[in-house]
Amino acid sequence: MNTIPSFRSADVKYVYLEKVDVTPDYRNERAKADAKKYLLRRSRNERKPTVPDHVKAAIGAVAGAAFPIVHMMKKQKVKNPLKVKYGLSEMILVSATTVIGSVLAAMPGNDSKTNKRKAEEGVFQFCNAAIPTWLAASALKLCETSKKYNNAWAKILSTAGAILVGMMGAAEVSNLICDPHDKNPDRKLTLKDTIANLDDLFGVLILAKVPFVDKLHLEKALPFIYAYCGYRAGKTN
Repeated sequence: MNTIPSFRSADVKYVYLEKVDVTPDYRNERAKADAKKYLLRRSRNERKPTVPDHVKAAIGAVAGAAFPIVHMMKKQKVKNPLKVKYGLSEMILVSATTVIGSVLAAMPGNDSKTNKRKAEEGVFQFCNAAIPTWLAASALKLCETSKKYNNAWAKILSTAGAILVGMMGAAEVSNLICDPHDKNPDRKLTLKDTIANLDDLFGVLILAKVPFVDKLHLEKALPFIYAYCGYRAGKTN
């Protein structure tokens, strides 16, 4: 039964009437027990991630990043994972596997609604990683085909603009996929989402082969940023 329990006025005494959401002072143990059950049901939708939630999500994200990187190491014949070279397909592959790994690892032990929410956040995180990268790579290609705009600053500004547009587009696409009939509130971009898009900026700068970027070795940070995006999806409740 999911309805709010009803009590006689003699069963409960509200001691803080000036507050909207307070726990009343119950005179009757039955009323107190019923109210506790109701509050527990209500709080399930807002359960904060536990330590096991964080651990499982992190392990899944790291494993999801490790498998494709090991494959790329063999393909590129390098022994250091930090020396792997990334193209557009490699970036999208690692972003996808970290999300999938984290979500799958975090699902056991949760109810279907929680797992559905994790999957939806996974869709958002993948879209937020893949779509801006794809748009920015397209903008980069356009710059490279133009004599006027084939320079470092034009590439940086155009790809940065493409990433911003891609982030907004990624949110719209993920909301359309997860909630095509618009029954639930849309997933909005947050500050953490914009920070996570550093992988897009780093990735495109690496693709652009901007001279000063080569000295920064930004590609070393990509696996960690992708793993963080996957971890955020897995720990979602």
